[in-house]
Amino acid sequence: MGILIAAAIATALALCGFAMLAQRATDWRPLALAFLIALPLQPLVFYAVRLPIDGMLRTNFGIAVGWVTIVSILYAPLLEEPAKWLTAAVPAVRRAIRVDPIPLALAAGVGFGIGEIWFLANAIARSPNVPDLPFWQFSGFMIERLAVCFLHGAFLAPAFYALARGRWFLPGGIVGMILHFLLNFPIFLAQTGAFGIGPMTWPMLLVSWIFWCVLGCVFLVVYLSDRFKRQTAKPP
Repeated sequence: MGILIAAAIATALALCGFAMLAQRATDWRPLALAFLIALPLQPLVFYAVRLPIDGMLRTNFGIAVGWVTIVSILYAPLLEEPAKWLTAAVPAVRRAIRVDPIPLALAAGVGFGIGEIWFLANAIARSPNVPDLPFWQFSGFMIERLAVCFLHGAFLAPAFYALARGRWFLPGGIVGMILHFLLNFPIFLAQTGAFGIGPMTWPMLLVSWIFWCVLGCVFLVVYLSDRFKRQTAKPP
């Protein structure tokens, strides 16, 4: 029960962030649409794409094969980022992207992130290996999930920025994939005990890494937003 309360708190705080985006927008409806479209995408891509691919690889090559484990760290950037691009396939969202792309990316990121919050909370609640702790014991989960709600939007921002500028979105999408991979790669290193670093030290390193990733993505979002406004403000 504690993890579900923690998920509800994280969701409420993420919705506050979305409300701030909507309040500042000229028209909040495209943001709400992007948010709603993105909401089920993380569980959908997990069950419809990731699990079948993972099952096929492990069935054909075995769970202990090293490269299969390495490929598994690519699932999130290679599958989740394209899933978020689907929000731009809706004409109303795409038109709004041309007007102000960064808030649309952040709104979609919040929706995607909230869907992921409840996907993970459900998995944790069903796991027999996780004790039913009070919600405050999941403070790390709440903070991490809030950061990820923002990061999902920040990773999407380069692709939406490219669309708004009338360019091919794929290079911006690849940038998002690379950023997503860089965020997750230290988690893989921690799981493998890389560099002889003990299990007591890795959590502190991971928290520090997430902090710097969030800070870097704040600068990225601000830069892209300011650059777009300057470019669109130029006289013809």
